[in-house]
Parts: sequence; C-alpha cells; structure tokens
Amino acid sequence: MQSEDLENLIKQAIFEKAKEYQEDRSDVIHVTDLTGCIRRSYYIKKYGFPLDEKMSFWLLFGAVVHDMLTPVIARFLNGEREVRTIYEYKGIEIQATVDVLAKDVVVELKTCNKLPYQPYQSHIEQINAYMHIFDKPKGLIVYISRAKLGVRVFEYYGNAELFHYTLSKAITLKKALEDDVPPPCNLPIAERKFYCKECPFRTQCLDEAEFL
Repeated sequence: MQSEDLENLIKQAIFEKAKEYQEDRSDVIHVTDLTGCIRRSYYIKKYGFPLDEKMSFWLLFGAVVHDMLTPVIARFLNGEREVRTIYEYKGIEIQATVDVLAKDVVVELKTCNKLPYQPYQSHIEQINAYMHIFDKPKGLIVYISRAKLGVRVFEYYGNAELFHYTLSKAITLKKALEDDVPPPCNLPIAERKFYCKECPFRTQCLDEAEFL
C-alpha cells in the first residue's frame, strides 16, 4: 500500500510541477501556434492543453533542460536567453520568444526521444520566423534526446517565402478564433499522422470536421 501511495505521490508532484510551466496562451498568438497544426492551436486556445502523465513528464523534462542549458549557451555565444518580442502583421500581434539570442544567431532547444537526422519541418519554420523577426542571418536548432545522452545541432540560414507563409496562418487562426469555428487543417496527410497520433483533441477534431 505504501509503495502504491508513494508512486501516486511522485506522479502527482510531477503533474503539479509541470502545470507551473504551462503558460496561458489564450489571449495572444505565438509563433509556435503557427508552425505546427493551427487547428490544434485553435483547440488549445479555446480549451487549454490537457495534461496527462506522459505530457507532464515531457513538459517538465523540457523545462528543466531549457533552464539548465540556455544560460550555458547564452554565455558561450555572448548572448541573452529567453528574449521575447511582439511582431505585428496586418494588425495581428504575434509573440516570439527565442531560447537564446546572440549577435548574429538565434538558438532553439528541442527535446526528443530519438535524435533526428534532419530538423523537423515545424522546427525549421519556427527558427526561420525567429530569424526574420529578430533580424538574424543564422539559426541553430539543438536537439537533446530524452532517452539517452545525445545532442545534435543543425544550422539554418532562412527563407523569406516560408516566413510569409507562417505569417499568413496568423490571419487564418485569428479569424477562426473570432468566428469560434475550427480552421481547416493546414498540414499535408504525411505530417498529420505525426501530429494526430499524440494529439489530445484528435477525437473532437475528427467529429467536428472529419479532415483526415
């Protein structure tokens, strides 16, 4: 009985700590709302993000890694950590928070189970947006494995067309929130499988739109 109680106590402690790192994102559009599935972003803003045990651990692990490593990287690059700004596009305010900002580079940290051989498209789009918003010529995407001690760094040099595509999704998301109607899914079928697998809104999304 004590073992079971202790297990539940530890799980609850992780869950409660993870909630402390959850930011209320309902009142502003963030860059990260635009670089994945904007339909998912709509549901998160409308209902909040439901945390389960798995997501609580991932969120907490990611937060600990960021808190530990962003000061180290900032010192190495002679930059600043957690730099935030507001970018306005056609009357829409878009919040951007970069992990590390230095003289000629922005850095974004990502935790993952298995280190990728190339950056994920959503992370490319995110770092690309930061590069344009903060006017930096180079981006670094740093992947850190949750499963074992592994680190992989990718360089990126920007794409103006991709940035304009990202901004255009802000208009779509803003209108959807104002109309209280889920936006169409912006992802190709191959990417939807990746996002939908772990999405807490999958059932609701399918019921409302049957977009797959």
